[in-house]
Amino acid sequence: YYNRSRNEVLEEKLGARKVDLETLLRESDFISIHLPLTKETHHLIDYDKICLMKRDSIIVNTARGAVIKEKDLVRALKERKIFGAGLDVYENEPEVSEELKSLDNVVLLPHIGSATLETRTEMAVLAAENLVKALKGERPRYCVNPEVLKD
Repeated sequence: YYNRSRNEVLEEKLGARKVDLETLLRESDFISIHLPLTKETHHLIDYDKICLMKRDSIIVNTARGAVIKEKDLVRALKERKIFGAGLDVYENEPEVSEELKSLDNVVLLPHIGSATLETRTEMAVLAAENLVKALKGERPRYCVNPEVLKD
């Protein structure tokens, strides 16, 4: 799901179903996290949630480091509660804990998950298009703070 709202048409088309977090953790082989960091998602995944996962499952976090309580993830990985983890983000970035670095069941990236040629090219094009629009006095397509713009 890319949205909080249920999409029965998409579920039917993909043979998928919307479930609660606990069911998702218990039944999935791979969990890939793509969430903003908010009060609700801070430490959303802790030791108890990780222990719901299958022993042969893998969790991947490319969202925000603090969505997973890192010390709990380290504990679960040391205890082999899950098979492994892939991290592109860390709770205390830019620091990566020595404990995480010492584990053989985690893959660590230096927060460059989006660093593909295609992604970086598209980012450059979007930035240039926004700049040109702003210089022409037009509303940029992607603006973080549109409330400061006059119509």
